[in-house]
Amino acid sequence: MLDKRTHLLLDTVSALCADGSFKIIEEDELLACFPPKLPVDRTGLGEMLGYLRENGYIDMRYAEEGVYCLTVLPAGRIYAERERAARTEHKRRLFGNFLMTALGALLGGFLGALFASLLSWGRV
Repeated sequence: MLDKRTHLLLDTVSALCADGSFKIIEEDELLACFPPKLPVDRTGLGEMLGYLRENGYIDMRYAEEGVYCLTVLPAGRIYAERERAARTEHKRRLFGNFLMTALGALLGGFLGALFASLLSWGRV
């Protein structure tokens, strides 16, 4: 399992190399994908790319002076697709839970009001 930064980097490389070929990508382009909450410097970027390469997620033809020639390997594509599917499933489940909770609250409120009106109607 990859950490958030490395996963974000893999997603970015996967999007840039969507057709499966090698692409020349500048270091600044890769660094721009990280939000301010997850800052990465040039050294960290190199380490993450090395980790992805060592574990068979990406292939790197060369890395010179802030320019990389990268592609995503099948293991990297499968990992990215599985993570995307897991996020989609999680969102779907959250929406389903919210919907069932809202419907249960609505039904409970309706039944409570109905019983209260029946009780008060019986007293009159």
